[in-house]
Amino acid sequence: MWKNGWSISLSRFIFAFPVFLLVAAGCGYHLGHGIGNQAGSTLYINIPMFQNKTSEPKLGLLVTMGVKDAMLKTPGIQVVNDAQGADIVIRGRIIRYRVPTTAFDQRATTEEDVELSVVIQADDPILKKPLWRDTIKASASFYLGPDLTLNRSAQDRATEEASASFANILIGQLLDRHEAQQRRDKKKNNTKE
Repeated sequence: MWKNGWSISLSRFIFAFPVFLLVAAGCGYHLGHGIGNQAGSTLYINIPMFQNKTSEPKLGLLVTMGVKDAMLKTPGIQVVNDAQGADIVIRGRIIRYRVPTTAFDQRATTEEDVELSVVIQADDPILKKPLWRDTIKASASFYLGPDLTLNRSAQDRATEEASASFANILIGQLLDRHEAQQRRDKKKNNTKE
């Protein structure tokens, strides 16, 4: 036993530290559905169908629906159907869809990745001007077996995972840029007063 009650303090620390980590992990930004609009007001977003410039069928629909679904689950973001009622219009162009081999054995390929590259442009519908533009890349892995039908299903699931990852990156960037703009606007208004 340690002197001056160190054993009691150490046991309290060992119990309290994991609780502290759980509480601390709940604060701030998170990728995924925990992302929220930190600026405090609702951000109205319009998302037209993304253009698919690849040979992968239905990819534009899949990625667009993935982005809309992720935004609908994000607090502080409201998806609207009309650009006139939006604060920001998000336009996307899928410029690359690749499925490179990432692992193989002596007999066959055992693992591949789905890689997406999407050019995003955020527009101000009122001023009719671009706010920012970026290329976002996302990927997901899948394993291959001897059944070609199951392999295609695994590739489709990986495509959905890559789309979800892309949506989370996009939402994080959107909210970060929106919050930075809110700070700049507030600073500008404070200097005018």
